[in-house]
Amino acid sequence: MQIGNLYEWTFWIFNILNRGCIVNELKLIYSLFDQEVRHTLDLLATLEENDWETVSQPWDSFLFHKLAHNLSVADIIRHIAILEQYIVDSIGAHENGATLSLEGDEKLCEKIQEKKDLVTCYKAVHENNLRKIISFSESDLGKKLTFIGQQYTGIGLLWMLTGHHAFHLGQLRSMTFPRIN
Repeated sequence: MQIGNLYEWTFWIFNILNRGCIVNELKLIYSLFDQEVRHTLDLLATLEENDWETVSQPWDSFLFHKLAHNLSVADIIRHIAILEQYIVDSIGAHENGATLSLEGDEKLCEKIQEKKDLVTCYKAVHENNLRKIISFSESDLGKKLTFIGQQYTGIGLLWMLTGHHAFHLGQLRSMTFPRIN
C-alpha cells in the first residue's frame, strides 16, 4: 500500500467513525430534549387555570437579564416554543457561517387564550421539531452558526437548546403555585 493510500484510507475510516459519533450524539440530544419537554408537559398538566398566570418573580432579573418582568407560566411556554422552533428551523435553513437574529415567530401560539390550546400548540411545535432534528444531515450538524454573539455548530445549538429547556423546566418546577383550599 502506498503512503498516499494509507492517508486516504485513514481519512475514510475517520469519517465513518466520526459519522457514527455524530449520529449517536444526535440520538442522545433527541432523547434528552424529548424527555425534558415531556416532563414540562407533565408539569403543565398538573396546573390549575389560575396557576397559568403565576409570575416568575423573583427570577425575573436573573433569568431575563432585566429585559422582562412579571412573566406568567403561559409567557414562559410561549418563549420556549418560539425559541425552540426558531433554532431548529435555523439549523436546517441557514448556510454555514450565518448569524442568526434574535427573532423567532412571535405570532406562534400568540392568540391562544385557552391554556389547554397553548399546550396543544406547544406539543405540535415539539413534534415538528423532533421530525426536523432527525432529518438533519451531517452538514447541518457541522455547520457553524452564530447566535447571540456565540459561535455554535448545528449540533452545538441543539445542545444549547436542550440546556435552555432544562433551565426553564427548573424555573417552572421552582415556582410556588397558590392553591385554594
